[in-house]
Amino acid sequence: MCRKFLLQVVLIGFYITGGCNGYPDMPEELLLKALFQKYNKNARPATVLMPVVTVDHGMDLIRINSFKDNTLRTDVWERMTWHDPRLVWNPSNYFGLTSLSITPDMVWTPDVTLYNGVGEIQKADLFRRITVNSNGMLLWLFPAQLESACVYKKKNGKYDCRLKFASWTYNGLQLNLTHTDRQLGMSNFYPNPDYEIMGTNSTLNLMRYACCPEPYPDVSYQVSFKGVGKG
Repeated sequence: MCRKFLLQVVLIGFYITGGCNGYPDMPEELLLKALFQKYNKNARPATVLMPVVTVDHGMDLIRINSFKDNTLRTDVWERMTWHDPRLVWNPSNYFGLTSLSITPDMVWTPDVTLYNGVGEIQKADLFRRITVNSNGMLLWLFPAQLESACVYKKKNGKYDCRLKFASWTYNGLQLNLTHTDRQLGMSNFYPNPDYEIMGTNSTLNLMRYACCPEPYPDVSYQVSFKGVGKG
């Protein structure tokens, strides 16, 4: 009886002091230490066998705020997913933990940018946390206010504006941009009574230039609209 009591006291003391490895009853703490002890966020998550990092880009249009002086101002939700082989773990080793929520400054993130942005280009909430799954897949969903230069065609009062997204520093052999949604999301759209949406479209493009042999992918979203009661 006394030996059993002493063992319980020792175990309680072990947990109170954090054990040998820090906090053995806190799986997220243990996992974060294991994953990020040697992690270099400046290195792409590319390997010898998989030298190209594939980033899938999607976007939901939330609201058209204004269109003035050839500038379209919108609220959107941007979404990017990619795989990082350094962030793979066995959930059974961490009390069944299958995902983590971390801050973006902890990991490598894609530098996908609005190419035809103006002003501050995009006021994005880039501090929104990233979800990391045990298979190494990352999901980054964040709201943004975009100001884009609109090369538009006005016909019968309709405007066609394009928002082009691509990597700022990587070519397509380093970062392969994909677009599995194949559309601009509209399920969360909040109408502005000053503008009527006529249609939306999205395309995945692959550009090549005379200067460089590498491909340069981009995802472009088109919004067609007209002003209501503005002539």
